[in-house]
Amino acid sequence: MDNIDNIDNIDNINSINNFSSTNTKKKNVELLSPARDLSGLITAYNNGADAVYCGLKELSMRATTKNFERDELVQGVKIARENDKKVYLCTNTVLYENDLQKALEILDFAKSAEVDAVIVSDLGLMQEAKEMGLEVHVSVQNNITNSLSAKFFSKFADRVVLSRELSLNQIKEIKNNLNSQKVNLELEGFVHGALCVAMSGRCFLSSYLFNRHANCGDCLQPCRRSWKLVNEHSDGTHELICEGKYILSPKDLCTIEHVPELMDVFDCFKIEGRAKNLDYVMKTTKIYREAIDSTYNGNYLEKIPYFLKELQKIYNREYDTGFYFRNTCNSVHDLQYEIEGNASPYRKIEAGKVVNYYKKVGVAEINLTNDIENDDELIITGETTGCVEQVVNSMQIDGKIVEKALKGQNVGLKIDNLVRENDRVFLLKKEHNKEI
Repeated sequence: MDNIDNIDNIDNINSINNFSSTNTKKKNVELLSPARDLSGLITAYNNGADAVYCGLKELSMRATTKNFERDELVQGVKIARENDKKVYLCTNTVLYENDLQKALEILDFAKSAEVDAVIVSDLGLMQEAKEMGLEVHVSVQNNITNSLSAKFFSKFADRVVLSRELSLNQIKEIKNNLNSQKVNLELEGFVHGALCVAMSGRCFLSSYLFNRHANCGDCLQPCRRSWKLVNEHSDGTHELICEGKYILSPKDLCTIEHVPELMDVFDCFKIEGRAKNLDYVMKTTKIYREAIDSTYNGNYLEKIPYFLKELQKIYNREYDTGFYFRNTCNSVHDLQYEIEGNASPYRKIEAGKVVNYYKKVGVAEINLTNDIENDDELIITGETTGCVEQVVNSMQIDGKIVEKALKGQNVGLKIDNLVRENDRVFLLKKEHNKEI
């Protein structure tokens, strides 16, 4: 990444104090967001994340997406320290014998970089990390489903990420039993993002079909394709149960309507999405930050319609509450079934590029590749900007106020946040034939 050492931390973390809480009726739950690179880290912090989780190119369960270089992670930790935030490093793939040297080298780097914790699934590596003085968080890959297992992992870890297959009542039981035994262990749970058809992510479908090992971070997601289900009989006949349905593709997790209930059991809310775009990180972090703070402040319920509308503006496979309010034997309503990929009624359209930013007046000059007009919603992304959103409310061309600017024109646009030359500008548009 270019010019890492020149990042203006104060300018980049421009929204960090916008979400302060004044009411502490409930415990202070940590909001943990995904960061696939330094831009993701900046975006998450700008929108209210208390911490980010990230990975290097090796052993982090996201081998197919962009990850941090070592010098970028060092810079990310520096930004975190300057803004009272945290960084957790994922080292949570299945480890084979030939991975051990690399895994131990990553722990050495994590120690030297002063990350706040490592997220680990391998039991031996947990012990090594603890002996090195690193804080350990147990990965969801460990499929912790009861207090006895959680208590065992407390020998090595300060926090466990509980299995995604647990109901809220089961989690309450685990928490109560740990408390009664005075086990000092934080509980972390996913509140938003993609769900996997496999048990806590342990799947061999990609490995079997393509020799790409999901448990080593190299999943090609064949579960997201359409499948045929055929019942073959012993006499050689068969019947087609269903054809071309997305019977292995779960809907995305969304718990925005249940934030207070989850705050009662979790010490940390985790948003899935290290492979997702910056606008996803921006929007999910911002909305869950607002939901947590509005729970403290007493106006959570009245804001739920706004939260739901905003979360429809990002990529999703339709939304569901996962297993929190049902068991594993319920109906197929948690599967996409008929729909492939993105179910959001909104689309991002390339709208232009920032050619200049006038910091004193907060105006960006944008060369347009698409028409924009007042009240349009824009998303602006850049390596050191991260991701910001802007409603068009003040435009000028050649010093004259305009309500609409056309493709090919350069327009001056009032921007609430700092942006930079060469940042990309997108227009967020709702498709008229799709309803939320």
